[in-house]
Amino acid sequence: MFYEIRTEHARTGLGAELAQYMDETVIPLHQETGMTVVGSFTAADDEDSFVWIRRFEDAADRERVLAAVHGHPRCPAVVDTVSALLGQAETTVRLTPTPGSGLR
Repeated sequence: MFYEIRTEHARTGLGAELAQYMDETVIPLHQETGMTVVGSFTAADDEDSFVWIRRFEDAADRERVLAAVHGHPRCPAVVDTVSALLGQAETTVRLTPTPGSGLR
């Protein structure tokens, strides 16, 4: 099992709009296709950043879920909207819980 902490960077001044769209549209679409989203956050030190944490069982699970998302009929419209809101490329950090972690 591993987690991805993904940060989306909105265009200046569009952080609240991005956060709302992520919470109401993007994340539900990912969840419908089998992704586990552990949480979503706005960054206290950057009002134009949105952070979400995704969990996968393994690399094959990640590939399966992302293929299902990208193959969904709603995906092209979602991608267009997110692209219009983003100001720079996202960043992703992959984390594997240690044996003592409460997130195993």
